[in-house]
Amino acid sequence: MRKNLLLLVAFLMGLSGNIFAQNGPYPPAAGQEGSTAIPVNSDQFVCWATGIQLTRGYQNIANPPAKVSFGWPALGLGVAEGGSMEVVSLGDAGEAILTFDRPIVNGPGFDFAVFENSFDDFFLELAFVEVSSDGVNFFRFPAVSLSSETEQIGTFGQVDATMIHNLAGKYRQGYGTPFDLDDVADNAGLDVNNIRFVKLIDVVGCIQDEYATYDSQGHKVNDPWPTEFNSSGFDLDGVGVIHAGSPYEISNFNDLSLATDSYWDGSDGTGSFTSGIVRYVNNYDPVYYSWSGFAYSNMRDDSTSGYTNQFSAITRGGMEADDEGGTNYAVAYVSSDWMNDFSPIPVEADFVNPAKEDVAYIVNGFFVTNATYTYLSMRDGDGFAKKFGGDSGNDPDWLTLNIYGIDINGNSTDTVVFYLADFRFDDNSQDYIVDNWRWVDLASLGEVTGLRMFLESTDASAYGMNTPAYFCIDNMYVNVGQNEAIRDVENENAISVYPNPTSGKFFISTDTYSTVDVYNVNGQIVSHFDTDGKNCIDISDLSTGMYFVRIASDNSVVTKKLIKK
Repeated sequence: MRKNLLLLVAFLMGLSGNIFAQNGPYPPAAGQEGSTAIPVNSDQFVCWATGIQLTRGYQNIANPPAKVSFGWPALGLGVAEGGSMEVVSLGDAGEAILTFDRPIVNGPGFDFAVFENSFDDFFLELAFVEVSSDGVNFFRFPAVSLSSETEQIGTFGQVDATMIHNLAGKYRQGYGTPFDLDDVADNAGLDVNNIRFVKLIDVVGCIQDEYATYDSQGHKVNDPWPTEFNSSGFDLDGVGVIHAGSPYEISNFNDLSLATDSYWDGSDGTGSFTSGIVRYVNNYDPVYYSWSGFAYSNMRDDSTSGYTNQFSAITRGGMEADDEGGTNYAVAYVSSDWMNDFSPIPVEADFVNPAKEDVAYIVNGFFVTNATYTYLSMRDGDGFAKKFGGDSGNDPDWLTLNIYGIDINGNSTDTVVFYLADFRFDDNSQDYIVDNWRWVDLASLGEVTGLRMFLESTDASAYGMNTPAYFCIDNMYVNVGQNEAIRDVENENAISVYPNPTSGKFFISTDTYSTVDVYNVNGQIVSHFDTDGKNCIDISDLSTGMYFVRIASDNSVVTKKLIKK
C-alpha cells in the first residue's frame, strides 16, 4: 500500500486511539461477533484467481493525469498474502478483471471473497464488485454505503464497517469480504453457476458531484479521499473461490523450460511445441534462419525497437511476471502468402488428447498483448511502417487479431475480432495501443478442434501488412469438463432442436424420446424434463448463454448445442 506512509498513518490513527462508534446495520469488523470476515487461511477456499486484466486509475481523479503504479498485476493472483506490501493498487476509478482456473458457482452461503490490505479495521479503501458469465455483461452486487454524504472522509479518515455492505475492502488485511451469488441471481444474462469473471472497480470515495460514485440505493460512496499517492485507491491482495465447478485446462507455457531472457524459435526442427493440451505449430526455415507460427519466450525487453527484438512482449513477461519481468508466454508471427496474393497465413493451435484421435473443446479464451517490436512500430513508426494516427494523430488506424475455430467436421467457425490498437475515435485521447494483458473471449466459437489466428492492419500495401505481424498470448483456458460430461452420441442429421437460438421455448424434431437434460457449459444439469411424448421444452427460466441439450431414448442419446438469447 503506502509503504512510505505506513508509520505516519499508524501514528495518526493511534492519536485517535481507534475509538470509533459502530452504529450501522451491517456486520462488524473482523474478529467481532457477527462479522462475516473470512481469514485468508480458511479451508473454505478451493482456488484463487489465475488471470488479471488491470486498468490503472488516477492517483487523484480531480488532479490528472498521474496514475498509480504500485505493485504489479500478478500480485492480485494466487493466494492472498494478508499483508500490506504484496498488493497491486487500482487508483481512483481503476479496475481489475479476474479470471479463474474453474468457474465460480452458486452454492450455499458465500461463494467467493475479496482481500484488500487495510492495516486496521477503520482505514478502509473500497471497491464495487461485479461478476460475469460471458466477459461482456457484468452485474454489480447491490452495494450499500451509509457513510456521510455531506462530510468527506479525509485522507487518513475512518470508515465504519457496519455502515457498508457488498463492497470489497470492508475488512482489514488477512480477512476477505465475502459475496453471495444469490444477491445477483435474478439478473437475466447471468448464469450464477458459470461465473468466469470477477471485476473490481475502485469507488473513488469522493463525495463531490463531479467525481462521486453511488451505491445501489443512490447514496454517494464515501471513503478516504484524496489519497494522492502512487498506491492510491483499492489495493488488491487476492480473490478466493469457495464454490467452484470443474477445472479448466490452462495452457500457460510454464511447463516449457527456458533460460532467463531467452526464447525457442523452432530452430531444432521439431515443428511445434505443446503446453497443457494445446499444440502450437511452428514453421522454421533453416536456409533463411526464419520462422513463422508460434514461438515461446520470456524475454523482458520493452524498449528496443526493430526486428532484432521480435521475441519480446511489451509487458516484459507473462501473466505471472513480477516487476522484474520474466515468466513464459507465446509469441506468434503471421507470415504472408508471398507466392500468391500476399494474404496472411493464419497461425495454428490444436488440441491433443492421447486417449482420443479427434477432440473438440470449448475455448473460454486467452490473454493477449502486443509484441514490443509491433508496439513501438505503431507508437513511433519505423522505416517500413507508419506511426499510428499519423503526424496529426487523426488517421483512423487499427490493428486487429482475428481468431476462428475449426469444428469437428473441419469447418471454420465465426471469427472473433480483437483490436490490438485502435485510433478510430473522434476524441484522440481515447486512441490506444494495447500494452497490458487483455482478455479475448472465445466461448462463442463453440466446440472446436483448434484455433486459427491472423492479423490485419490499416497500414498495408499490395504486398501485405507493413505493421510488424507479431502478437503474444498467455493463459489459454480450455473447458474440457463439459465435453466429457455431456457428449454421448452426436448425430447431426438424426434430430434437430428449433428455433435455435431461442428466447425460451424450443421444439425437438422427434417424439421418440423419454428424457431431456439441459447442461450448462461446465457440464452441470440445469434443467431436466420427463417428456411424456411432448416435443416442446420451456427453458425461459434459464439465463442467456450456450447450453447443451441431451436427448435420450431407449436406443440412443443425442446431444445438441442450443443458444438461449
